[in-house]
Amino acid sequence: MITARYADLAPEQVKQVQRCEEELGVTIVAYAKPAYAELNEGDLRQIQELESRLGLSLVAYKV
Repeated sequence: MITARYADLAPEQVKQVQRCEEELGVTIVAYAKPAYAELNEGDLRQIQELESRLGLSLVAYKV
């Protein structure tokens, strides 16, 4: 199974995120932008049906 990986942030980016966290009173986690799979309608429908059966949200990534 593929898992999202944390983003590699430059020091200035870290400071920007920290300022935003302080302003909003939240914790922010930065993830690298994934490459989503391009699905045809049949594949998408299959995933949506599985989501319905499992009561989950699923995301398809390129591998």
